[in-house]
Amino acid sequence: MDLIAGFANMRARNYSIPEVDKLKAKFIAGRIIPAIATSTAMATGLVCLELYKVLAGGHKVEDYRNTFANLAIPLFSMAEPVPPKTIKHQDMSWTVWDRWTITGNITLRGLLGWLKEKGLNAYSISCGTSLLYNSMFPRHKDRLDKKVVDVAREVAKVEVPSYRRHLDVVVACEDDDDNDVDVPLVSIYFR
Repeated sequence: MDLIAGFANMRARNYSIPEVDKLKAKFIAGRIIPAIATSTAMATGLVCLELYKVLAGGHKVEDYRNTFANLAIPLFSMAEPVPPKTIKHQDMSWTVWDRWTITGNITLRGLLGWLKEKGLNAYSISCGTSLLYNSMFPRHKDRLDKKVVDVAREVAKVEVPSYRRHLDVVVACEDDDDNDVDVPLVSIYFR
């Protein structure tokens, strides 16, 4: 309890909130901790119910449930999950849960060409929070003949240990009519 009161007062001091003594901290924690335990147990139970369906196999999407619960009201509602939006482009279709994979240690130019074969014009490629390529920046054209992994190491400071086999990049594309097209995450298997 001393630890909880100490942490609470450090946080209070940090955010200019009035500090409380150990007894008051115990009173506040006594009301919160049972609620946390109850809601955590409920959420864990609901997740396990859905996990049993996954592990059993053979279930349709309609068998699964999204659950919203508020123990303070009390409110408990269940709904069927909505299937992900299907994106169609030319003769292809995909959802946000799909992933495109490329095998080989390709260059940025190679990645742009691979997407061009699909009828997509990539204007931005990023890895994590770093921008590897953007067609609007003239200096990024110098990176086109570099391997995507090398650009990620250089620009995004990505660590690539010997056991790592792939790199995920996010690509922003448009079609030939300049309409944005959401594409899946692209995994480049360079080893």
